[in-house]
Amino acid sequence: MPNKFYIKGVVRERKIMNQARSEGKIAFRSAGSHSPIDVCVIDIRGLKVEFIQCKPDTMSESKKASLEKEMEALNNNFKCSFKVV
Repeated sequence: MPNKFYIKGVVRERKIMNQARSEGKIAFRSAGSHSPIDVCVIDIRGLKVEFIQCKPDTMSESKKASLEKEMEALNNNFKCSFKVV
């Protein structure tokens, strides 16, 4: 029997990816990942890269706010590089 939480997460990740792609952005998900990054969206025109962590709708607003605060601390602290190997 499939894990309903996993399926709900995948559906949410794909919705984010499809929305980004419909806006002309590059988007991909980290399938089966246990990392803090579920979806990556690259906006070439806006010169922006977003790393997105998807959480269930049932998560409390205070918990979401706490996670957002942790993620916000990461902003502006990294250098991005692009390579072909």
